[in-house]
Amino acid sequence: MKQNQEFVQYANSFQTVINLGLQRISKLLDCVGNPQNQLSVIHVAGTNGKGSVCSFLQSVMTASGKKTGKFISPNMLRVNERISVDGMDISDEDLHRLLGNIESLVPKVKEATGEIPSQFEIWTAVAFCYFLEQKCDVVILETGLGGRFDATNVVKKPLATVICRIAIDHVSYLGDTIAKIAYEKAGIIKENTPLITLPQEKDALEVLMTCAKEKSAPLTVTSTPIVWKPIGHCEVFSYKHLLDICCGISGYHQIENACLAAETALQLGIPEEFITEGIKNARHIGRLEKIRENILFDGAHNFNGMAALKVSLERYYPNTEKVFVSAFMKDKDIKESLSLFSGETFYFTTVKNNERAETPEHLCEIGKKAGVFGKAYANLKDALSEAFKTKKLIVICGSLYLYMDLWEILEIK
Repeated sequence: MKQNQEFVQYANSFQTVINLGLQRISKLLDCVGNPQNQLSVIHVAGTNGKGSVCSFLQSVMTASGKKTGKFISPNMLRVNERISVDGMDISDEDLHRLLGNIESLVPKVKEATGEIPSQFEIWTAVAFCYFLEQKCDVVILETGLGGRFDATNVVKKPLATVICRIAIDHVSYLGDTIAKIAYEKAGIIKENTPLITLPQEKDALEVLMTCAKEKSAPLTVTSTPIVWKPIGHCEVFSYKHLLDICCGISGYHQIENACLAAETALQLGIPEEFITEGIKNARHIGRLEKIRENILFDGAHNFNGMAALKVSLERYYPNTEKVFVSAFMKDKDIKESLSLFSGETFYFTTVKNNERAETPEHLCEIGKKAGVFGKAYANLKDALSEAFKTKKLIVICGSLYLYMDLWEILEIK
């Protein structure tokens, strides 16, 4: 099928207007035979750590011999990353074919609902169709935003639901308190389906406990691990009777994500050796990733993520001078996040072709109020050029979307 390039551009563009609800995705999936009802799904929600938990779970399930699909967002370098099977991204050919199929159904959705599907809904439908075609044994499914009205919440009976760290984020869509946000995340909890979470803030945990009780969903909260000395940026820990597990994804905060994946796998009866192997072999780019000897990239983009970044930097680089290169989306808690790094130097820039991105000049104003020393640069290339001159460790953070811009620059050099 020859594709309309406007549709392709729309499907692959930044989602600047979020349109929550299940009506459009339900109609779209109905048009393709509801593939989601024929898949075994582990559904993952939360504010921070979803992508890492999904990567740990995919690696564990693949290690155990299960053909494992994974759906995540956003992508870092290529849109294909959003949909993968056993760590292999969907091919361009399959992606274009499935997008073409979905495109042909958009008029039916609009006729039935009065609206066209959002970008995320299009991708969710493509993912379900692909995983069914591939005969996946299990699918690791990451929510986009929230849970209750997220497009992925069309799954009726998952194997398990997993809720990662809940924090304040997307307040205009999910609410301005931890309890309200937790309620939206708890929307993925299903009747008599195991719920696995970690020790949350009191208000969040109370909401999860209440929602789990209402759905007769057995609730498990991860236990406290024993943490050993890290190997580089990768932590080594023991969880319950799983000894000396090495995290394949960098960062101190990855311990709680790995424990969440380990507990979920235990609940589903995965043998211990595959859990240990899978967590060790897991990969998730853009998470405290050493790009070069003097460049770190971390996807921290809200207060909780920036707090986790600070802990990791203090653990792995306690006496190292740093300069931060950052961009933020307008809807983030920027001042609070920057306040964690009071006294540090930030080179503020923006993300290319993204209407949600805050301007470098405004970031400087916010940074001044937060106690950081800020300079504005029109683009990432200029900010990096100046950062290199300092001879300090360069820490790039504030938005996952900077990753693609960064690699475009590094590939040119």
